[in-house]
Amino acid sequence: MGDHGNLADAVGRETEKSDEAQEQSEKAAQEPTKRLNANVPESLHRAVRMEAARRGVEMKTVMVEALTEYLSNYSDE
Repeated sequence: MGDHGNLADAVGRETEKSDEAQEQSEKAAQEPTKRLNANVPESLHRAVRMEAARRGVEMKTVMVEALTEYLSNYSDE
């Protein structure tokens, strides 16, 4: 039962990361844009398209959020 504190801490850290990624996504949405082309598996493209449709947003929004969150979690900065 002592793991509840560790679980709560982990959830808090994940929430902070998610909040930080959301803030970075919002800032990025206000910046000038550059085109980024990438070949991805059809299944990934379909998943992004479906998520965008489910949320009623552009695929670009899903991709920017995903890249922002990834970089906030794995960047050395």
